[in-house]
Amino acid sequence: MLLAIGTAHRACSLALIDGERCVRNVHELIGRGHAERLVPMIADLMDGRRAHGILVEIGPGSFTGIRVGIAAARALALAWRVPVHGMSSMHLLAARAYASDPALGPLTVLLDGGRGEVFRQDFEDGRDCGDAVAVTATDVKITRGAVIGTGASLVPELAAPKLGEGPPDAADARLLRPEERDLPPTPLYVRAPDAKRPG
Repeated sequence: MLLAIGTAHRACSLALIDGERCVRNVHELIGRGHAERLVPMIADLMDGRRAHGILVEIGPGSFTGIRVGIAAARALALAWRVPVHGMSSMHLLAARAYASDPALGPLTVLLDGGRGEVFRQDFEDGRDCGDAVAVTATDVKITRGAVIGTGASLVPELAAPKLGEGPPDAADARLLRPEERDLPPTPLYVRAPDAKRPG
């Protein structure tokens, strides 16, 4: 039984995963306040139980949200003496799209990156075609395939079919390939942080 934690975007998302089955989940669109909401949500979901492992969303996404989720996952892993692994926000959305349509061809995942940017990653036949990158939303050009993710609405005159504009859902961790559930539990940043060191 795995506890999946997602806090890298607008949602505070949790799921208990047993193999390819989601046993219980909660997915709340809260915008901000992940640090205050996450631990009570985990307590309610687990109801006194312990997971055998933890999966945590590592981004790309909100710097604060990513750190909140990873810190909670590491603390729980230490307390429960279980392993913790990372999962990509981009892979979660791609897995959802390909699970709903196994014949789906090219796919672009776009997530709202703030400051007029989107995080982009391209997929083909269920596998990524390279790393996620941060690009200006107005510069995005998609010539084939479909689009999924919160960044789709930020791209002007987007002609590609939209398969959904919601944030990643921890319940979709059950759809990930084994190697996609085995990333290091460290932040996946694709651009420099807004905060600058003084001096």
